[in-house]
Amino acid sequence: MDDYMAESIEQLRRALERTRLEMASIQHIGRALSSELNIERLLMVVMREVNKLMHAERGTFYIVDQEKGELWSKVAQDAEITEIRLKIGVGIAGHVAKTGEVINIPDAYKDDRFNPEIDKKTGYRTRSILCMPIFEASARDQDNRAIIGVLQVLNKENGVFEKEDEELLASMASQIAIAINNSFLYSRLEKKLNELDLLFELEREVNQAADLNELLKISIDRIVTTMGVEAGLITLRDPKSGEFNKRVAKNIDDASLENIRFTGKSGIVGKVIQSGRPYITNNTIEDPLFKEAFGDKIGLNIRQVACVPLMIDDKVIGVLELLNKAAQNDYFSKDDERLLISITSQISRTIETFRLREENIKAERLSAIGNMMSTIVHDLRTPMNNIYGFVDLLQEEDDPEARHEYAEIVIQQIRFLTNMTTDVLDFAKGKSSLLPVKTAVNKILDDFETFFKADVVRKGYTFETACNVASMIYVDPEKIQRIFMNIMKNALEAMEPGGTFSLIAEDDGDHVLFLLKDTGSGIPPEIRDRLFDSFVTSGKKGGTGLGLAIVKKLIEEQKGRIEVESEVNVGTTFKIYFPKLN
Repeated sequence: MDDYMAESIEQLRRALERTRLEMASIQHIGRALSSELNIERLLMVVMREVNKLMHAERGTFYIVDQEKGELWSKVAQDAEITEIRLKIGVGIAGHVAKTGEVINIPDAYKDDRFNPEIDKKTGYRTRSILCMPIFEASARDQDNRAIIGVLQVLNKENGVFEKEDEELLASMASQIAIAINNSFLYSRLEKKLNELDLLFELEREVNQAADLNELLKISIDRIVTTMGVEAGLITLRDPKSGEFNKRVAKNIDDASLENIRFTGKSGIVGKVIQSGRPYITNNTIEDPLFKEAFGDKIGLNIRQVACVPLMIDDKVIGVLELLNKAAQNDYFSKDDERLLISITSQISRTIETFRLREENIKAERLSAIGNMMSTIVHDLRTPMNNIYGFVDLLQEEDDPEARHEYAEIVIQQIRFLTNMTTDVLDFAKGKSSLLPVKTAVNKILDDFETFFKADVVRKGYTFETACNVASMIYVDPEKIQRIFMNIMKNALEAMEPGGTFSLIAEDDGDHVLFLLKDTGSGIPPEIRDRLFDSFVTSGKKGGTGLGLAIVKKLIEEQKGRIEVESEVNVGTTFKIYFPKLN
């Protein structure tokens, strides 16, 4: 009786000790589950405690990758293999992942479902197996919960796994499921934040690009690095020809791409262009759309391809191709596809903005050229009228001296026409073609009156000149005539017939001051600060606004300066100062 009691007490003591150890292990696992969010570290901690609790030699926790149809693990204890990947349905763990059954096998090699390949690779001998599914914890429908993992322990010490071992492992499975769910949620949130950071950085960098080529280079460099791929390229459609002929690549030799003719009608890229949808293949060998010749031409063994269209208003303007995940066993996932769609959407908008900007710049250049041509034609009218007038006089004049004088004026006006066109072109190119000489102020006024007074009076205006200074200035006489003519033309356009234009020369200390006055409508206040900018004009028919910009340039090149005073409906006075010659 005493022996029986003693044995019963000893059994009870051992049971209590085991229960204490189990509770301690469960507490350790609980603390680990609540404090660790990184999935790989979490599973390593869990398996260490589970092995201890189950008295197992080894344990492995597999995560189910439904997208790829595989189980994977990086936490096999004391194994030489750092990562294990199994197809769902293959082996014991694969069978559990497929069916959701709990499998308890006393002798692994007597079970047809056991896959001995891992034992062969590691040199380990599996005897007994307990394998249990882990169901998602957040599912509302308990009968249709997805399997998110498989927990497997091997070789129980001193025997095989029993029913109570199954119950013990099942009691921990629900805690593990909650922890894994939290880890997945954290990983998704972290990934989403990283994606937002990427999109923000990409937006910032591409907006700093100077042109479209730089934009594409920045984009492909950032995408290839972030997505962890071996190579990538962006191909754009030419808006005019419709051909896909502009390429920017990363880790692909540009010369190899030049020899590849791309129609956009076949292969993976052709399908993406025609459908306007992304296309991903993680096994090019079995993909009928993949063209192996492309890899041969660029010198790359292409295993995986992610191809995403660049879209604007439902039209494909280009494609992004990424080739081969760099990390072993990595692949293009649905998450990658979603991120690439966001990236290409952002790049597409920026490309369209750049193209519109370039089109606007071209349009502005064409407009500027048109304005310059208009300016030349506009400014040619006065000297052409002078030429016509003096040619008429030549035809009617019999006096040789008068005919010679008129001929000289015609030649001078023709030279003036030539120089006018040169001035406009020089202004556009930022060049200068001055020929300054010592010139008498009164000669400048006399020539201007000779050239232009008759035409001004004929149009119904009053023309006045006055020279109140006897000085010399160092200027280009023809440029001075051009300056005065441009200002006078603006004055005439601002006046009704009957108005008065005056050119007066005054002494102003070390300078000669030319006053060019009109009795016109005046200069509107809103354009006075921009009066000498290119293409600023107001209240004139046919004016281009380039004349005064040229005036200012010609004056400053001759060490002069110009000022303007104006009163609306009263008139305008331009003041031009040139240094005197001693």
